[in-house]
Amino acid sequence: MFNLYALSFRLSLSLIGVGAGLAMSGCSDTCSGNIETTVLYAKPGPNGVGRSIYVNVVNKPELGIKKTLMYEGKEFGTFEEVVIINDPENRFASNRTICFTNYRTLPAAAGGGLEEEGIPRIQVDK
Repeated sequence: MFNLYALSFRLSLSLIGVGAGLAMSGCSDTCSGNIETTVLYAKPGPNGVGRSIYVNVVNKPELGIKKTLMYEGKEFGTFEEVVIINDPENRFASNRTICFTNYRTLPAAAGGGLEEEGIPRIQVDK
């Protein structure tokens, strides 16, 4: 069955990713740091606190992993350098890009779904 809502949602997310990719020759004025990422999507964070933000790392390939991501049971896409940023304070809720320098690696979330298996989790330091 053809699902117009799902198609329009995926198309709008794809267009956001394309627009962000075109505009990312360097970090934007609202973004500071040495590591650049493009936001793919966000979900509620561990234990319902904040958000888990799925990003594709632009300029530090060793940080992320290649992963095919699923969103609401459907394939969202395959990305080369995926990382999950833990955002308990919703600081990055409306960002298309996130740039940072300092971060720390977090353990995998307990009870995380199979789609999260193997994806590095980080906490961006202020």
